[in-house]
Amino acid sequence: MTPVLILGAGPSASLLALSLVRQGLSAVLIGRPRQRSATEGLSQRVVEALKQFGGSSALSLLGPRWLRVSAWNGTETEMNGEFVVDRVAFDKALLGDVRAAGATVREGLVRGVERMGEGAWRVHWEDSCGRVRSIDASLIAECRGRTAPKTAPDECVEGILVSLGRTFAGATVQPHTTFVESFPLGWAWGAVDSSGHAHIQTVILPEAVSRHGGDPESTHTACLDHLYRLKRRFGSKLEPVGPVLARGIQPTLRGGIATGDFLRVGDSAYSCDPLSGHGVFEAASGALAAAPVINTLLNCSAAAALATGYFKGRARTVFASRVEAARRHYRSETRWPDAAFWRTTGASVQESARTPVFRAPAFVMCPVVEDGFIVERRAVVSEEYPRGVRFIDGVDLGRLDDLVRAVPSVDPTNFCGQLNARPESVRRALQWLQARQLASCAGY
Repeated sequence: MTPVLILGAGPSASLLALSLVRQGLSAVLIGRPRQRSATEGLSQRVVEALKQFGGSSALSLLGPRWLRVSAWNGTETEMNGEFVVDRVAFDKALLGDVRAAGATVREGLVRGVERMGEGAWRVHWEDSCGRVRSIDASLIAECRGRTAPKTAPDECVEGILVSLGRTFAGATVQPHTTFVESFPLGWAWGAVDSSGHAHIQTVILPEAVSRHGGDPESTHTACLDHLYRLKRRFGSKLEPVGPVLARGIQPTLRGGIATGDFLRVGDSAYSCDPLSGHGVFEAASGALAAAPVINTLLNCSAAAALATGYFKGRARTVFASRVEAARRHYRSETRWPDAAFWRTTGASVQESARTPVFRAPAFVMCPVVEDGFIVERRAVVSEEYPRGVRFIDGVDLGRLDDLVRAVPSVDPTNFCGQLNARPESVRRALQWLQARQLASCAGY
């Protein structure tokens, strides 16, 4: 029986497989590689994550960072901001990295998932020759994104938006550039390369498409008429290449995110507004969080409830923070307060999506990652840090607090040896605690 079976072939699946291999766990990945082309921007944080995971083939596709231009609330700014990739090539390269790392990849289409008992799953899948096969596993990691079947009702669903994307030729030749522009009906993201090929994606309300008879092409064309700054940079001789591709966008927190033998990772756990540009980064951070949870579920069953609670709590907190961040950013565009798009997207998040509020910073026992497992340790929890802070400059805050309380008359920097930290690091940790009124002795 396979210990871990990963369903999917996108970044979440590949990065989870790489993370499990790094922890010495065996995994099989089953999925059909992406076929539909899409252009996507990646942040520097994604680059650092790929280095950490060992995604050398994916890294080789990136090249230099593109110039990023943002025209928001009437102000235009430039920065050296993001890498741009074609997702078909990027996902294929990541799968190559998975194979190179020693994980097993089975390219095919999942046809059915059966729960045979606790810790026992059977997955039926169709291979590239059309043969239906089956594989048994102890634990399933669901990484098939937004299309993954539901196993429980969604916990939180925000308003739906529509993304319309189209590729063009004939753009003004210039250095590789991405461009974000807000307009009355919504906002747009565009990318243009040095050969004059461009991709422009608009994000609007479904009603805007309805007003054009449900026709994506005429809707996209109407949106372009509002993009004065983008067209000034990309040029006025854009020639469409291919049809407009439409997809729905709906920030959603899924139900049934974690049990003792099943996890949802990446977009299959929660999906956010693309305004943040966090797509692949969320896949990477979700994989990093899932690996020690899986290790705990497989090798330390006594801590299963702690591990699943950690994973579910993380998903809820991250989802709420992403939704709130998008809302704040939408509210920063103040030129069209009565326009339906801006009135809708700037509205408060659902109560169920809010992060629990802690009245004051306090030490709380929290699930944390330690040596590849989920364990319970003291950390400082607050409204600012709902998931808890355990270390400041490498100093374990709970351990420091214990030492100071035990010997309050001693200069805390004398505990450097016990904390395995330098005096200046201990002082910074003490100052951080003092700023939150958690200091309990004169030595602070």
